Amino acid sequence: MGFLSAVRALGELSSSSGWEAYLKFPLDEPSAKQKSKAKNKVNPNDGHKVIRIWLQVGNPAAGQLDVQGVEKIDLVDYQTGPEMKLKYLYRDKVGANTFWGFTPVFKMGKPKKDLAAKKAALLGESGNWRQEDKSIYYKLKHRLLGDYETCEIFSPGAVDKIMNDLSDQVDRVLEFFEGKGSFIMVFGIGTQGQFLYPGQIPAFVNYFKDKLEQYVQKKSSDRGQAKNCFCCGKIDTEPATLDKVFKFATFDKVNVLPGLNKDNVLKVQPVCQECLQLLTAGREILERELADKSIISGIVVWLVPEVALPGQSKKFLRQAIDKLNVDGKGATGMGEEAERRFFHKLTRYNDSLSFHFLFWEKQNAQERVHLMVEDVPPSRLARLEKAWGQALANLGLEWESSLDNAVTTVYSTCMALSGQSNEDKTVMRDFVIRLIGKMLKGERLPADSFKAIFVRRIPKMVFDSDKWSNVSSAARKAQLVVEFMEQINREVR
Repeated sequence: MGFLSAVRALGELSSSSGWEAYLKFPLDEPSAKQKSKAKNKVNPNDGHKVIRIWLQVGNPAAGQLDVQGVEKIDLVDYQTGPEMKLKYLYRDKVGANTFWGFTPVFKMGKPKKDLAAKKAALLGESGNWRQEDKSIYYKLKHRLLGDYETCEIFSPGAVDKIMNDLSDQVDRVLEFFEGKGSFIMVFGIGTQGQFLYPGQIPAFVNYFKDKLEQYVQKKSSDRGQAKNCFCCGKIDTEPATLDKVFKFATFDKVNVLPGLNKDNVLKVQPVCQECLQLLTAGREILERELADKSIISGIVVWLVPEVALPGQSKKFLRQAIDKLNVDGKGATGMGEEAERRFFHKLTRYNDSLSFHFLFWEKQNAQERVHLMVEDVPPSRLARLEKAWGQALANLGLEWESSLDNAVTTVYSTCMALSGQSNEDKTVMRDFVIRLIGKMLKGERLPADSFKAIFVRRIPKMVFDSDKWSNVSSAARKAQLVVEFMEQINREVR
């Protein structure tokens, strides 16, 4: 319950309530490195971009929008001010293969470098997007816009008008689809020279609310039976289920909530509507401010702080989150760059705050949890950092002494010892995750097992490498990792 309670507490920090609590930003924040480039104007196209589609509509306030076509297409920078979350009106689709979305926002991804490849992404290899189900234009019509007409948000024939105009102006779209950042396409309405975003259009807001009620706030199969909310304990006769917030909380998995307990009959825990809202808002804060993707390739690490002392817990929690941000200005996101040094920052707190760590991997529309460690005190992290510093001193190395560097060194060293196949790399990655888990739990580390791996793998590394310096560097790092592990084991009782 520590993890869930902490996520719920994060949700209480959100200023949003009701349906607005279910909103999130469409794209991750640019990394600190990207922001620095944009600030220095190295390349103005490095950041995320928004291609805005100005729909021509008779009455923007109408319940059904009488769409006459596309009035204009333009390009603007992706913005993440507090007001923009409501304007984008965004929430991820409930599944990769669904034929609708909560909002008329389409994630285009990052553009290819050459014009032919970009055009193929929009229209398909043949250029006839109507027969190319992998093309962006096909997906726009059949996996996003079509349902607005089916649900009578758009007038009859509106989608064909939009797609015909987009086809006629494909060169304009291609002109904008250029840069190193990610792109989204946002459908709004032009009125008196101003662009109305989806969240400013009543028909789109009503559509969002209807879909939210049908697919997210949907009651569990035990509707009508009084159930205790798994989070707050409150009795609710119409509970939702935890998998609406965390896709890994499903009945067929025993790797995490509530499947950790194989004897637990209730595999998808009921949550009341209030906790569903708070947990959703808490997850959005996690993804935006407390998620790191730099530690292990392909793995997202959530860091969930929890205040152990009563009193001004909300204020203390907000201050703790702000300190973890690079520039201290709020929602910067933990980014993908190593310079954040968030492990080092955690060692600075006292034990009135504890941390929960969740390592998970996105696999298509699913979420696979690799590791959860709850209730990690900052003092334990400080001891790990001290052990790393001592290992460096013992070997006479003047390297970065932060715990972040220790973790990245362990990961890079182990991956250097893995084979070339994806299967070998996956096995070694999972070994590193288990190793980090033992570190966070304060357990003894398998130093002898690591030594055995090194002895088995080093001959092949010597044979495959064309530079002795690469082998020498890997051996030196392996010696350091062993020293670090043995230093930790001396402290473990």
